[in-house]
Amino acid sequence: MLAPRPASLRSPAIHLLLTLLVFGCVLLRAVPAAAANGSTDAQVKAGFVYNFAKFTEWPASAFASPQAPIRLCLSGVDETQAKAFAGIAGRRVQGREVQIKRNPASAEIGECNILYVGDEEPKRAQAALQAARNANVLTVSDSDGFADSGGVIGLVYADKRIQFEVNLGAAQRAGLKIASQVLKIARAVKDNKG
Repeated sequence: MLAPRPASLRSPAIHLLLTLLVFGCVLLRAVPAAAANGSTDAQVKAGFVYNFAKFTEWPASAFASPQAPIRLCLSGVDETQAKAFAGIAGRRVQGREVQIKRNPASAEIGECNILYVGDEEPKRAQAALQAARNANVLTVSDSDGFADSGGVIGLVYADKRIQFEVNLGAAQRAGLKIASQVLKIARAVKDNKG
């Protein structure tokens, strides 16, 4: 007969620590692992965004109700990226269902909880940042210099894999709290108010 595990091993803190450890390993090896299992860069980026949502805290006012979905908006993405992000539609994050809206109008961006901006048009990234400026929106993009330009999280290629940079000033301006465990594994943490 198996002995019961000590209460300390069943605690939420231990569970969170193990989750973060797995998250860190996945992020640090994202692209090499993608090549090995056939995932595309677009799927890896969608996975990053999904995991960022798990470790971001929005103010209660960002949602209409405790059951309201997390609205993930996609701007300037191609069909391959849209298909990859569709794989996380309907999944749950922090007890909320992920709903995806593609190509929101500027007036709708403030209603998004997460805005992923594709790298097809740098001007589109800047326009999206402007539209999200005074809202509780986690902005993510792989556009060059996105975190330096005022985006919250910029995905970058470095050391033959996808990594990320976090702009704490932009996160604070958006009223968001990024878990310290995410900041520890970021390639760079900036404090640009941009």
